[in-house]
Amino acid sequence: MSKVEQDEASGVSADHALQHLDAILASSTFSSSKRCQEFLRYIVLETVHGRGELINERNIAYEVFGKGVNFEPGEDSLVRVKAREVRKRLSDYYESAPDNGIKIDIPLGAYVPRIHPSHDLSPGTPDEGEVKSVAKQFDRRRFAWMLGGSVAALGAAFTYPLLYIHKAPLDLLWRPVFATKTPLLIFIPVLTNKADGTLTDRVGIGPAAALRRAADFLTSHDYPYHLRFGSDLTFSQLREQPSLILGGFSSIWTLRMTHDLRFNLVNSEDFRGRTVIDKQTNQVWKAVNPTANGYADQDYGILCRLFDAESGQIVLVAAGITTFGTEGAASVFFDPEVFSGLVKQAPSNWETKNFQAVVRVSIIGTTPSSPQLVATHFW
Repeated sequence: MSKVEQDEASGVSADHALQHLDAILASSTFSSSKRCQEFLRYIVLETVHGRGELINERNIAYEVFGKGVNFEPGEDSLVRVKAREVRKRLSDYYESAPDNGIKIDIPLGAYVPRIHPSHDLSPGTPDEGEVKSVAKQFDRRRFAWMLGGSVAALGAAFTYPLLYIHKAPLDLLWRPVFATKTPLLIFIPVLTNKADGTLTDRVGIGPAAALRRAADFLTSHDYPYHLRFGSDLTFSQLREQPSLILGGFSSIWTLRMTHDLRFNLVNSEDFRGRTVIDKQTNQVWKAVNPTANGYADQDYGILCRLFDAESGQIVLVAAGITTFGTEGAASVFFDPEVFSGLVKQAPSNWETKNFQAVVRVSIIGTTPSSPQLVATHFW
């Protein structure tokens, strides 16, 4: 399709489309992610210049992410994951931006954007692998009913959205992970030898307990997972699939992933040892009252869910000051009741946002209590 034909088909001129694109990319919704900016810029520019037929997963991988000729879409979900993030950011943008008569969206199951007047409500193309929004699902069901006049179709139109709305928060947390249809990578740090710092063949009590909890949960949902231990994890592997990273100070990946976030693990003499700190309020939490067995009787942990811009994947992190904080933080990802308490403090569109939380656990012997939420942050 030529540029002129594109203008006529969409009802939006190329100049207006590009002006609208600039406004989106400059917004706070997109300015925080260079990759999302590049993704959206590429597909819109190709479309308005009449090259929409060239937009596909492989070309996006080449042009936006610098992938080589060996890129295989079936083995690398980077483009699909990033497309989901761009769709979510577009949805967030239009929720708060004033209506200027133009809208850009990316139909489910496709990468060629629709650039159209904002009052155009025609639905996009569905994709089995994508999570469908309530509004779009309702529109498609209603349209099918209007065409067929079927009472059964009408019932589906109202029943499915209601089921969707009332899904448990824990189901909504895991839905985008399961939608990738790629195994969850679980990373477990191994303990080091205190004498010389070399790696041992042992793992901490907390990560081991968290692994058991994760395995039970994933098995109950018939979802596969891969395990990586110690130094057996590379960034290229993090780019291939969603991941759950366990461990605090023993995990270099935890420290890297959380370094720039609001809640941090800190090992500094300024705070008299290992602590969790809120960088926004300077609140400090630390394990207290060392016991005879060398542990504390109270510990704190951080958990977070990230739509990670660097890896292009969903990353879950659970990390404690001590091993029991890790166990407590990880349990939130698999406990419907505790996680429901977390999202009670969340914005309505929390499913599309990153979040962090701080939890506290009491420890009796070597058994932590159910975690109590101390602080949360969504962005």
